[in-house]
Parts: sequence; structure tokens; C-alpha cells
Amino acid sequence: MIDICYNNTLNCLNNGQCAVDITSNTTYCECASCYDGSVCEHTIPSQSQIDTTYVYLIVSIVALFVSLLNNILGLELFIGCGRVRRTNCGIYLIVYSIVSILSSISFVVNQSLEYYQDKIPNSDLSHYPAYQCYVGKIGYNALVYACIWLNACIAFERGLIVCLDSKTNATRWRSVCTITVLSAIAGGSAIPMMVYNCDFGNIPGLQTARVFFGWFSGVAGLSTYVFGTLLILISFTRRIRRYGTENGSFIKTYLKLFYSHLFIFIPPIAYAVGYIPYTIVTNTQNTSQLYFECGISMVEFIVKVLIESLQGVPPVLTWLLFIYPSKVYMTEYYLNTWSGQRLARIVIFFRENHEKKHNACPTTMNLINDEIQMESTQISEDWHQSNWSDRTELTNIPVLSIGR
Repeated sequence: MIDICYNNTLNCLNNGQCAVDITSNTTYCECASCYDGSVCEHTIPSQSQIDTTYVYLIVSIVALFVSLLNNILGLELFIGCGRVRRTNCGIYLIVYSIVSILSSISFVVNQSLEYYQDKIPNSDLSHYPAYQCYVGKIGYNALVYACIWLNACIAFERGLIVCLDSKTNATRWRSVCTITVLSAIAGGSAIPMMVYNCDFGNIPGLQTARVFFGWFSGVAGLSTYVFGTLLILISFTRRIRRYGTENGSFIKTYLKLFYSHLFIFIPPIAYAVGYIPYTIVTNTQNTSQLYFECGISMVEFIVKVLIESLQGVPPVLTWLLFIYPSKVYMTEYYLNTWSGQRLARIVIFFRENHEKKHNACPTTMNLINDEIQMESTQISEDWHQSNWSDRTELTNIPVLSIGR
């Protein structure tokens, strides 16, 4: 075999090795990874060792379950609680939750069909190309843009409330008009793709329109976030000047105000963490290389999958981003929702068990407190015998105290 390879005129390129087919007693080039062809002359641009379609199908299914859990819990509060539903932010969050669920469903269906087509190349999916264009790309992207814009709306609305002391439910028409305008802008970024079945190859005008809408969505959305944040930060300074500082420290008072309003900044920070890493990676790598370049290591592949998947994380975590950080929303959630009341009972159960274990071994201070308690038994007897209602018990549930 060595002599056959040594004497033949086959010149394998790109570190290809000569090999022998024992059956036909002929030589051929055994190409290195990322190369193909009779003499390994063709370069494979994207990696083929790992099935990315299968990976993203799993990611989409997990995201759908998380999205359904978070957004259904959120809708239970936003729709079921009148105090939240009557506010402008409540309206934004209702639409935000519905749009988030639709985007997750669209993503799963698109990845499922793509995986099915990849595994069965000759399958009859006559309507799949149209779906992939109009729903898989345009629909999903428009829904994601809508989530980003609605989040910006919520940040701006909260900025107005904090800075101008405006009412949370000043005008219902303002919410309706804002949602309509933002939906039109989010859908407008997909309009150029609706023509000629998403083909931009021979239509320079549509390419320009797509770039314009893409930049407009990014710049306008970011500006809305920044402006809303500036309103809140300016309001902190105004409050300190009006009411004074705590212990004469401006920085300490400012940080305390920032911490008490931290729930306002959590959603924008989550979107920044989700989109900034992917933007940095795609803009810093060589333009001639693909995102999943052939030959990348398993570690690099996993990191890139996680970075790209981060973009879809904020829309599916509605409950964790908007409800859990706020004391007001969490109190309403415990008191006015079925799931919140059940969760509250679980929290009470574990808290009582923790207190029992903590008090199992009495210390000196425990004994002193017991003596004081015995002396005041007559005073506190009525209190111990009273029947606390579920509502009073639920209001004592500890929540994440970083908001109002």
C-alpha cells in the first residue's frame, strides 16, 4: 500500500493524505477536517462535526417551557390584579407576555421544521420555505423586536413616574397609542423581507431599507432606555436636594435611592447582558469567517451557542425580571393570584421549619426572652389565641426588598 501511494501522481492538498481503496486497489486523498474534494481542494466553511440544528431545537424547547411558566405566572398577576391591570406598565406587560409566548412558539416550530428537513432531505415540505421566510424569520424577529420595544416603553414609563411624579394610570390611550406605534416600527423592520420571498440578492433598495430599519430599531430602542434611565437618575438628585442627605453623605443617599429602585434597572440590564456579548463577537471576528467556523473546538462551540442563546433569555423570564424584584408586584402576587397564595404557603412552611430548627438549642438570650415572655403571658394571651386570616399571614411573606 505504501508503494502504491509512493509511486502514484496523486498530489493531495491542504495536508491531505494518500490512502488506498483495497477493493479496487486505487488511491484517493483522505482529506483533513474542513477540506473536501478529489484532492482536498475545497474548503468547508462551517463546522459539520456537531449538529447545530439539533442543539438549537433543544434550546428552543427548553426556552418554550421556561417562557410558558414565566409568562403564564406573569399574566395571572397582570390580568387578574386590577391594581396592576389599570396602570400603563400593566398594559405593556400584558402585551409583552403574550408577544413573548408567541415568539417562543414560533421559534420552536421553526427549529422543528428545520430539523425535520435536515434529517429527511427528500421530504415533501412544499410550504416550508414560505413559512421559514414569513413566519420563521419575519414573524419571530418582529416579535422579538416588539419585546425589546415594550421593555423600553416600560423603562421609559417608570422613568416618567419617578421623575415627574405622574400617575401610573394617567391615560389609557397613551398606552394603546404607544403599543400601536411600536408594533408598527417592529413590523416595519421586517417589511423589506416580505417582498420577493426574503431575497435581497438583486434588490439593492430593499437591502438599504433593511439596514435602515435595523439600525433605527437599535438606536431608537437604546435611546429610549438611556433617556428613561437618565430621568430616574436626575430625579434622585432632585430628591436629595429637596429632602437632604442621610448623615450628610450625598453618595450614600444616592446609592440608597438607586438600590431601592433597582427593580427598574434589572430588565434593561438583562437585555444588555443578552445582546452585547453576541454583538461584540460578531463585530470583532473576521468578516470572511462564519460564526461556527469549521475546525473550532468543542469549548468554543459551547461558548458561542451560549452567547447566541443569551439573546432569547430576557423575553422568556418575564416573572423573574419584572415581578420578583419588585416588592409591590410580589405583594400583589402573593395576595391576588392562585399560584402566589400556594407559593406563599410553601414559603411559610419552610420558614417555620427553619425557625423551629434555629430555636431547638436554646441560648442564654433565648432563656432570657422566654422569662420575659412568661411574665407577659397575660398581656399577649389574646394575641396568641386570635385566628390570623390567610391574607394577614400572606402579607408577612418576605420578598426581595429591592423595590417598592
